[in-house]
Amino acid sequence: MANFQYTSADLASSIIALLFLTVFLACYLRKTKVIVAYSNIKFSKFIDSARSLKSKRFCPFPLLSFALGQCYLSFQRCEDDAHLIQMRESFNYPRGGQGHVEWITDSLNPSKNFATNLIAFVLPGLRSKPDAPYLRDLFSKLLKRGIRPVLFVPRFNDSELVLPKEGYLDLIDDMHHAVQFVKSKYPEAKLIAIGHSFGANTLVNYLARYNEETNMLAGVSIANPFNLVLSSKFVRGTIIERHLVKGMKEIINGGLDNIMNSCSRYNLSRSDLLKANTIEEIDSEFSCKVFGCKDDEEYYELISSGKRLKDVRVPLLLINAEDDPFISPKGLPRDAHVKNENLLFVRTQKGGHLGWVEGIFKLKRWYIPVVTDFVKWIAEERNIIIM
Repeated sequence: MANFQYTSADLASSIIALLFLTVFLACYLRKTKVIVAYSNIKFSKFIDSARSLKSKRFCPFPLLSFALGQCYLSFQRCEDDAHLIQMRESFNYPRGGQGHVEWITDSLNPSKNFATNLIAFVLPGLRSKPDAPYLRDLFSKLLKRGIRPVLFVPRFNDSELVLPKEGYLDLIDDMHHAVQFVKSKYPEAKLIAIGHSFGANTLVNYLARYNEETNMLAGVSIANPFNLVLSSKFVRGTIIERHLVKGMKEIINGGLDNIMNSCSRYNLSRSDLLKANTIEEIDSEFSCKVFGCKDDEEYYELISSGKRLKDVRVPLLLINAEDDPFISPKGLPRDAHVKNENLLFVRTQKGGHLGWVEGIFKLKRWYIPVVTDFVKWIAEERNIIIM
């Protein structure tokens, strides 16, 4: 039998490795705490009942716990979604263009009866396709909880961008027509809206503008930028800006012929649009013009939802990561719940943008159970039976 000897060099290497592992674990665990902020005592009932928030910790996949690593994981599928069916229905916007919604069903259980008085109305992030992995993972979890999801496909997420024939672009008005279309199918239904990223920003603006309506029981805002003035400056010169520019140019190029048909009304220049290579240039040459703003600064102020949180009158769950590379941490409304007791703000130190992927051998999205627990709690508070 071989005689193995443990030398002092081996001992030193083991000690160094142990120290490194200890420091890594200490740093890792120090940034897993979840901060939950609210001023209305009613939310304590949800916090106490939500299994997803029991530990008050989010433990990201260790090898990709950094912001860009979590962003990468956001594009990965974590749930078995082969059984999902997305059926599209379209409607006309009064001022021109078509809107779409996609109803989500389960081919494994096509005869399942859903509560027709509760629908999860989902908004995607800017330029996300209807079959984006984070959306499909959410649909799977909602269906498992007996909740019927419907996806709203905004103009920017359609295969071809069509601008209004009259007036300026108004994404909040577009969402209102989508809500009305869903309500026309299920008049007795109440909606709980779930928005992601730019879609979350639109959702909060919608809840503030239409706060007299009773269609929405509650809302969930996930990775909302809140303050586009700060976030547009935050991403300048970064890989994130290049990603956003690529996405916006794909949107513009996809509907370029239609856009050019409106060039005189919006004062658009084809050559300037094609030459734009920064977010500031794209917003100056395109966004601010189609939204009817004199410059990009006015455009950012117009669409930023943070300042409208005070006008939301239904329970609204906000979920954000402090390390989100798309969003300026200075723009996060950390104290908004003090001024509006309808707000419940859940913040993590890690998570990236629409990431929050945890696990080692089986990856899963930490935030989706938080969302489904919230939806279920709202339904129970309103005595809605989920089948």
